Amino acid sequence: MNFRAFVSGSVLTVAICLLITTAATAGQDAAPAAAEPLTLGLDQAVALALDQSPAIKAVTYKAQAAEKKASAVGRTHWGRLDAIASVSRFDEDRLLVPMSSQLLAGGLPNAPFDRDQIHYGLTYQIPLYLGGKLSAGIEIAKLEADKADALRQGTNWQVRYNVVSLYAGVQTLDGAIQSAEELIKTLEAMHKRLELMVENGKRPELDLLKVTDQLAEAQAQLAGLHAQRTKVAGMLLALLGENPGRPLTVIPLADFDPQLTVPDDSLKTLVLASSPVRQAQLTSRQAGSGIKAAHAGFLPSVVGQADYMAHHADSIDSDPTTWQLSIGVKLPVFNGTSRFAALSAAKAGRRAADEGLKLARLRSKADLNNALARLQAARTGLAAAKARVASATEAARSEQIRYDSGASSIEDLLRARTREEAAHTALAQATGELKTAAEQINAVVETEVIR
Repeated sequence: MNFRAFVSGSVLTVAICLLITTAATAGQDAAPAAAEPLTLGLDQAVALALDQSPAIKAVTYKAQAAEKKASAVGRTHWGRLDAIASVSRFDEDRLLVPMSSQLLAGGLPNAPFDRDQIHYGLTYQIPLYLGGKLSAGIEIAKLEADKADALRQGTNWQVRYNVVSLYAGVQTLDGAIQSAEELIKTLEAMHKRLELMVENGKRPELDLLKVTDQLAEAQAQLAGLHAQRTKVAGMLLALLGENPGRPLTVIPLADFDPQLTVPDDSLKTLVLASSPVRQAQLTSRQAGSGIKAAHAGFLPSVVGQADYMAHHADSIDSDPTTWQLSIGVKLPVFNGTSRFAALSAAKAGRRAADEGLKLARLRSKADLNNALARLQAARTGLAAAKARVASATEAARSEQIRYDSGASSIEDLLRARTREEAAHTALAQATGELKTAAEQINAVVETEVIR
């Protein structure tokens, strides 16, 4: 093997090693890293959602797009300037520029004739009067941008409510899981005790079988609760713009008594200014502008135009230029009565928009009444849940004593333990329901009126 072959082989080997190393490194980089656990409080979850929720980002971009579109429509009022050019080859020589008195003064033999011609220049058109159609179109585009902005604001509050609702759902399931785990521990301890007592003949085997059945049912229920928590936590993480499979821990909601910071009359005023009502109002105004645009179809349109052109031909020493200013007027005479149909459609659209506005106001009032009633029911439910926990805990303790002393059956003890678990689950659910009900009022009026 000569030196050149040795060097070539060595270089090839090093190159292959580098490629393998690079591919392995790239494979390690591309391999999905284990998702880090995420611990969130409610305020953190809301802030994270408002900052990076895909739903909020989507409506924000839509609002920006609508605003830019409205700006583009508004700028059509200033007309349009275009650069134009054409290259032509005719069957025979033709005039390079339009016929004019100056050309006739020089005589046709001296006129600029050529078979190959190039024309280039600028043309500018500006709408002088379109019967109000242009201004109506600009107004409709601006109102559409306002509607998109109202949708963005409403979506912020809706996402905030959804975060609170899902967060409360995760906490409720955490409470239910904790209660189920406590019940399972109790049943397992009871099962071990009964095994010894059955062996010693102090308890019938039927009691052991009943505890075994209850234990299996509790374990199945726990597995179902874990599955539900995975689903709700995934929905919450997706709403936050996070990986739905990321492990999530939520900080339990603190006890609180939500109070309105504004009077009821202010709530009614705020709900009528919420985004659904504003969108309906803007839609009604758009329909009014649509009627104006339909009326413009019966009026004449006036357009001004200015042209400046240069003309080139190889047989001509210099490139002559021409310009013109013109104003065109177009008066609609007949188009198959489509203008009348368009006007009727615009008026019908306005009536539909007005009815939609009435419906939006009624729905907003109904949503407010429902939210207030839900808050009151949640307060009552929380108080009842606390009382239920106290009584169920005491009842389970008493039944355990009675069963140990032989004064009650295993069925009574199992029912008491099940009621205790259900009471703790109901308390977690009632706590989340109170927070969700309070946030629903804020979402309906789109103002933080409850703290």
